[in-house]
Amino acid sequence: MKGPKVSVIIPTYKRPKFLLRAINSVLTQLYENIELIIVDDNNEGDKYRIETENLMNQLKDSRIKYIKHDKNRNGAAARNTGISVSTGFFIAFLDDDDEFLPDKISNQVKKMEDLDDTWGACYTSYKKINKNNNVQYGFEKREGSLLLEALIRSLYIGSGSNLFFKRSVINKIGGFDESFHRNQDLEFLVRVLEKYKMAYVDTCSLVVHYEIREVNHTYEQLMQIDEYYISKFKDRIERLNEKERKKVYTMIALESFRNAIIHGKIFKGTRNIVKVNPIIFLKYFFYILNRKVTNRSYGFKF
Repeated sequence: MKGPKVSVIIPTYKRPKFLLRAINSVLTQLYENIELIIVDDNNEGDKYRIETENLMNQLKDSRIKYIKHDKNRNGAAARNTGISVSTGFFIAFLDDDDEFLPDKISNQVKKMEDLDDTWGACYTSYKKINKNNNVQYGFEKREGSLLLEALIRSLYIGSGSNLFFKRSVINKIGGFDESFHRNQDLEFLVRVLEKYKMAYVDTCSLVVHYEIREVNHTYEQLMQIDEYYISKFKDRIERLNEKERKKVYTMIALESFRNAIIHGKIFKGTRNIVKVNPIIFLKYFFYILNRKVTNRSYGFKF
């Protein structure tokens, strides 16, 4: 028995040299009933579009659908395009530089089939390869009602490549918000978690490749991302009780301080941390230290 169809959506932009690895990781899954949707978000006629087209022309597999945007529209738009042409009962996403391990889809399908309709999504453990081939392992195991954890941005599932949904859930909440260029996976997940629970699958089934990521943000750019996040999520944050709201803003301050230290902006970082409870600050310090020493990736818990 094949089981319900799973649609895997890969948006691709400027990474044709890594795309084949991502594609092969889907086509070699132990789970059989899969369709793979590649959404080419490169600009028509540029070198990345041409290289991607050449690669896709070499792949002869009936499970693949190849969709091309006429111009770059961003990752959220590419995922929405993939959703619109997908036919699976379940939908998974994969970044073009990440890879599924062979058991990922079979494990996630089994998990979701064992749960009732109050559960809308699931994720697995993962390993993240950082620069200098330093490997960090996912150690996030929380499941259930995780809206607050998502709003705090302390739910470390590794990547949007880990997200696996029932199609009915996506139909109910709508697609990705195309105004987001950062935090787009988080924004989408928050809307899911407002209505559904998320499950954890206790296997390491995803490889996240950060060693090849080329985007390096300045401290000022990271601050702008935080400001945009707060503005877009303000209504949801304000609906929380006072204790929960404080956790959200405290977490933003802690992460801002950490980014300030990394970018040599100590004075600016100090301004962000002055209102944080000293005990929480020390707890966060030892949390970061433990992650560094153990190479474990997991979210901060207040």
